[in-house]
Amino acid sequence: MMYYFNGEKRLRALTRANTAASLVGAPKRYLKRFLRIPEAGMRAAAFEQQHATRSGFRFAKRVVIKVGTPVATHIDGNIALGRIGALVEQIAQLRQEGRDVVVITSGAIGTGSARMRRASILSTRLGDSLDPESAQKRVDENAAAAVGQSMLMNMYETLFARYNMSCAQVLVTESDIDDEEMMAHVRDTTAELLQLGCVPVVNENDATTGRKEAVLSKANEVTWDNDALASKLAAELRADLLLLLTDMDGLYAQPATGGGAPTRLACYVPRTELARSGLSALATTSELRHGSSGASGAAAGLSDEKRGEFSGRTRMAREGLAALVDAACFATAHGVRAAVVTTGHHPRAVVRVLRGEDVGTVFLPPPAPSKL
Repeated sequence: MMYYFNGEKRLRALTRANTAASLVGAPKRYLKRFLRIPEAGMRAAAFEQQHATRSGFRFAKRVVIKVGTPVATHIDGNIALGRIGALVEQIAQLRQEGRDVVVITSGAIGTGSARMRRASILSTRLGDSLDPESAQKRVDENAAAAVGQSMLMNMYETLFARYNMSCAQVLVTESDIDDEEMMAHVRDTTAELLQLGCVPVVNENDATTGRKEAVLSKANEVTWDNDALASKLAAELRADLLLLLTDMDGLYAQPATGGGAPTRLACYVPRTELARSGLSALATTSELRHGSSGASGAAAGLSDEKRGEFSGRTRMAREGLAALVDAACFATAHGVRAAVVTTGHHPRAVVRVLRGEDVGTVFLPPPAPSKL
């Protein structure tokens, strides 16, 4: 059970239901007991609030966009040029509308790993390349990040230049994220770049990180991303909106019973058990072009032809999905007005969110503490 802390509003509602008369003149502890509503009612209030919040996205002045690894790269590690190109086009539109946009990018390790594997194969003798142990050898992620970071920035610079825009690279170390003074410096630098008309492209400096956990699991699932960096920088910049782009069109809740398909959460509800497979499919490319709604998608594989169109499964590992949720909750609890988890595979995903359309999953700020 949870309390409805706005007493006057609740009393007006009770009056309309002809039940408030018995509460007139009641002591505060008596009112407090009667102002309880079920948690389901609290969820309904949250859903009403998220609809009002979505309509306000049109007026968001400062937007932070985190591009997840499943968006920036294909499953084989190569850069997803089409997706990034669509994102840059949308950012150009937002800049024309007078909005500030900051990009938090991922994908350096995946991109660098793919390049290093190819280079290794080309420089290896044929006999050695056929060795199973050699084929399964993992690429050093620090070295891969150094290679992939330059590839990513070269791509961003080329794409933004086509719209007569400039971008700037901002690298943040893992220790900087937890250092308030260093994050303040990152905030000031980012704000100055925005003032100069640049689009800051921020990434964690994975070439020097001491993190032991691999970004990609043996199943090629993303175990961690730049979610913490995105949430903390969005909070420092007092962003109006944090967009967390991944390969899902929103977060999905597991069905309450054993049967049934997972359902998309329009508004995040804490402690919800999230689903990673069996998700409803996104619309096909032809349907998106003609503006029709989504199509059914039974395929649950991870092939790139189906990724973002027919896929029923995310590339995010369970740990990565939990980190995504934690980042959105942290941001909204520290000054960001709202956060949205949605797909980065739709060519107009960012614009749709800022138009107030019912896409993705909205995270709202926590309720203010009770004064009762």
